[in-house]
Formats: sequence, structure tokens, C-alpha cells
Amino acid sequence: MATYYLIRHGTTAWVDRQLLHGITDIPLNDNGLRQAAKTAEALKGLRVQHLLSSPLSRAMQTAELIGQAVGLTPEPRAGLIEINFGWMEGKQIHDDTMGDHSILQEKIDHYWLSFIRLVSGESLNRFRKRVINEWNAIRDSLLDEDAIIVCHSGVLTAILEYCFGNAYRGSKPYYITHPCSITEIKTVDNGGYQLVRLNDHSHLKEWYPDEH
Repeated sequence: MATYYLIRHGTTAWVDRQLLHGITDIPLNDNGLRQAAKTAEALKGLRVQHLLSSPLSRAMQTAELIGQAVGLTPEPRAGLIEINFGWMEGKQIHDDTMGDHSILQEKIDHYWLSFIRLVSGESLNRFRKRVINEWNAIRDSLLDEDAIIVCHSGVLTAILEYCFGNAYRGSKPYYITHPCSITEIKTVDNGGYQLVRLNDHSHLKEWYPDEH
């Protein structure tokens, strides 16, 4: 059986401004680099055989710092790139007048983005198929060896929905993963998965003091 540590990349200037990244290659900002260093510290000494990453710079920078802590060099995997948002990339999707935690607004945003991706970017179905093909290729090639995988929030949602359906996302239209959070899953004997921890950001108290 294998253990996978799924890491979302650190924050960027666009994350702070709530702008859609997609395939646009935006590097980590100073906070993102510090978050990645904290995550590397949290994973230091972890005995894993592989470190895989989206090739986009925000993920690779995160993976490189983690790699220094676990003694591995990141291997870029193109299938782990974030979804292409088309002409919505670099734009803000949330309507602040609805409130930051409006479930209705989140669902409106979700389905509006699905339409935009369909006409100018990457459809949700095509994106999910790409990510799951990559996920299965990773699992098949690594066999029972453990891995750290650094990628993006959309990629993490696609993987978690594939492994667990909607079981752990509550009323949200997608799985919530904070920048540099750690999600840990294990394979089990029947070919399925066990969720060990989801969106663990306990090592990032400086950024999320009210959530611990």
C-alpha cells in the first residue's frame, strides 16, 4: 500500500487578489515562499520515494523547497497542470456583494466558470479526464511507493472527487484546500483509498490563526 501527500502550491499575488490562475504561470510571492518553507519543515524527514509536481512555477517553487527537506528533486508532470480558464484567466470571479461565504454565490461561480471553460478554455470533463489519467498513471508507475505530489486546487478537487466522491466536501461545490495545505491519502487492499487528513494547514498558523 502507498501513501500520497497532496500539497497545494503556496500563495501568489493572484491568490491574494482572488484572481483565476489556471495555466497562467504566476510565481510564488514572499508569503508563498514562506508558506512553502513551513510546509517543507512540516514534512522534513518524511521517508518517501518520489516528489512529483505540476511544471508551473508556483508549484515547482513549492516542490523545490519541499525537495530540500526530504532529499528529492521534483519531477514535473504535465498532467498535473491546473485547468485552463480561457479568457477568465487573471480575472476575479467572486462577487463580494454576496459575501465571502455565500454557498449560492459559490455555486453560481462554479457553473459560470464551467460555461466559460467550455467555450474558451478547457471543459471540466476534459480537465477531469486529463487529471485522472495522470493520477492513474502515477499510481501504476509508482506501485506501492510513497510520493509527495504538489499541484493546484482544481487538480486536488479532481483527484479527491475521483477517490472519495462528494463524501468530504460538505455543501461546497468543490474541495477546499488552502495554499500549502497537506492532504494525505493511502491506498487500501480493495483498490480504493483511505483519507488520513484533508486540507491540513496546522503548520501555517501565521496565516490562519483563527482556524486552529
